[in-house]
Amino acid sequence: MANKHYISDELLAAYLEGNTNEAETREVVNAIRNNPEMQVVLDIALDMEDDEAMNGVLPMMQLAADSGNNICDVLCEALILRRRDITFEDAELLSIAQENHWLKPEGTPLHLMGQLLVHYGLMVTRKYDATVDDIMKALASDNDVIVVVDKEKLYDTKDEEDAPNHAVIVSGVDNGEVSILDPSQSEFEIKRPLSAFLNAWKESHNYMVRVLQCIEDYEPQPINLDDISLTDDLLELREAIAENAHDVWATARKKEGWTFGPERDDSNKKHPDLIPYSSLPDSEKEYDRLMAVDTIKLVKKLGFEIVKK
Repeated sequence: MANKHYISDELLAAYLEGNTNEAETREVVNAIRNNPEMQVVLDIALDMEDDEAMNGVLPMMQLAADSGNNICDVLCEALILRRRDITFEDAELLSIAQENHWLKPEGTPLHLMGQLLVHYGLMVTRKYDATVDDIMKALASDNDVIVVVDKEKLYDTKDEEDAPNHAVIVSGVDNGEVSILDPSQSEFEIKRPLSAFLNAWKESHNYMVRVLQCIEDYEPQPINLDDISLTDDLLELREAIAENAHDVWATARKKEGWTFGPERDDSNKKHPDLIPYSSLPDSEKEYDRLMAVDTIKLVKKLGFEIVKK
């Protein structure tokens, strides 16, 4: 029986899972309030729970925001535009970013970084779980590279919490050092130890925005979903998504004037797949099923949950 100074592991686990009744919840709260050691135990348990919850989850909605007015990403993109000899007005750049909701009051979400560059005609790719080799390969092709880091870890300042909160440009990697351009800090190149850079970069799941010089530099790199598993009910959802995706595709084709034909004929807009999903051969269904499964997995990978109502 637990007293005010101690609670069992089972009761603590139930509390963390939200499975305690009012009396049990009060017992846990009282134990934590009266016993500092229990507070330490709770903190450790919560840290472990957070680590487990975030394992494999990509910080898509995390904000690159740790600079004046939360515009560190905008400053990086502006610097790249200047390096590419693209003219713009600073006020116009901020206005475009704000009007399109790429720059929010709290900062720029990771998945929206690079949108200003795209607006001005540059080609951008984004990648999680990138490596130093990926950076070096990009730089060797004269591509520009923006990464998201934990600012405090990058500069060895007081680290209040682990968070990918700052955008910088990587300009070089050599002799155990990483050269960066951080327009919110300095107009000059800054060198940081590779170890400090990696420690700071890992907080964003090694997120990298690559600005291509030419179309030949484009290498498709979809997010790795191998670590995401689906429950039976989500696997059942796969077929519904696959069929709907086929119907969306068929609707678009019919609006464009396509009709059924036994063989594909682009000149006469004939397509053999303009039939009900149920009548498609398995080889064609499999394409839609793979798309559906990867879509569900991607939603989970990005930290969202699919809840049945």
